[in-house]
Amino acid sequence: MSSVKTVEVAAEDDDQRLDRWFKRHYPELGHGRLQKMLRTGQVRLDGKRAKANARLLVGQSIRIPP
Repeated sequence: MSSVKTVEVAAEDDDQRLDRWFKRHYPELGHGRLQKMLRTGQVRLDGKRAKANARLLVGQSIRIPP
């Protein structure tokens, strides 16, 4: 069984859009699936609901569902 992961934004990912970050780190995840996870609040940025166009900052935490 998979568990929820929390990943901290690294320096090389600074000022990148959240949807592009997922495409880079999880290429097997389809765009539609990512949009659904964002809409339902499964993906969170610093504990808050996130949108696909959110800009990442170094040190922020991304909650990644199983």
